[in-house]
Amino acid sequence: MTDLPFARRPWPLFATIAVTFAALFFAVLALPHDPYIRFQQLSKTIQFRSQWVYERIALDRTPIDIAVVGNSRLGAGVSAPLVQAQLRRLTGSDLHVANLTMPQEGRNVHYAIVKRLIADRPELKLIVLSVIEQMPREGHPAFRDLADAEDVLGAPLLLNRDYANDVGVLPFRQISLFAQSLFPRAFGDATALDPARYPGTEYDSTQTFRLPDGKIVDRDGIQLEGTLAATAAARVRQITRPLLGARGADYEFAVERDYTRRIAALAKAHGVSIMFLYLPIYKDHEPVSDQGFYDAIGPTVSPQFIADDYRLYSDYGHLNVYGSRLVAPWLADRIADLAHQRRIKPVSDQ
Repeated sequence: MTDLPFARRPWPLFATIAVTFAALFFAVLALPHDPYIRFQQLSKTIQFRSQWVYERIALDRTPIDIAVVGNSRLGAGVSAPLVQAQLRRLTGSDLHVANLTMPQEGRNVHYAIVKRLIADRPELKLIVLSVIEQMPREGHPAFRDLADAEDVLGAPLLLNRDYANDVGVLPFRQISLFAQSLFPRAFGDATALDPARYPGTEYDSTQTFRLPDGKIVDRDGIQLEGTLAATAAARVRQITRPLLGARGADYEFAVERDYTRRIAALAKAHGVSIMFLYLPIYKDHEPVSDQGFYDAIGPTVSPQFIADDYRLYSDYGHLNVYGSRLVAPWLADRIADLAHQRRIKPVSDQ
């Protein structure tokens, strides 16, 4: 019997398979699509606000001078319309504030949002980023859905437990987005801003709202103090503090540190300032872990006066509307003060 061509020398066959696979993989990743379609993929999940985030940045041409980008604590605690109104009183400028936050912490998805902001909003002056008492080791679950393909591929590899899964979904994601962009009506996707469905420029994320599954997220309620204190204390006990020390922080918190640096580099290149905002858990006055890392990028502000008043919280770490009403003028004052001190780009600059 004659030997098969690769029976004695299998490596050429393996090389051919590998090259073919790589070529097909990158060809699929290069398939074009409408990014607006991409930001609609989570419309039936807890991350449904991603559609409005894209619409506010790319389709609503109202300026964005100050953008709040971060987690649900900032979503519940920062009323963009109230901060905007107070800043206008303080500065006499027609400033526009947008709260572009999404549930859960994860700096990689913040980078995806900031990258689009920087590209589409030359008027942008300040980005307010979230920090919490201990930033996570992992990235945001929506990163693989919202980020550009090259950014998913270019994520930190070492000690990034999400990398393989994020890259693994890219081929199907790209094929699906390509098809949806060709036939958007067949998939129920919008291709242009619909004023009848758009929540509006002045959307206020601090109000009570309904999730896609029908559940109401109550921002008007007040919990019993004992119940709130118990859940807050339990949450603090669950926090895993740094394990590798200062020298190992770049590896232990690879995603957080890498994408924070990427955001800082983008902002610096375009003359945009950065401020970090820490909204504390009820009764918890612990400082932000690794504060020095953030100090090198921009100032961190925190309204610690809210932490001891249970009437300002809807749960352990999210403010209710009463808390957000107190944070708004306080935050506007901090932004105006920093602008006056020239620690951020003056809000009157164009």
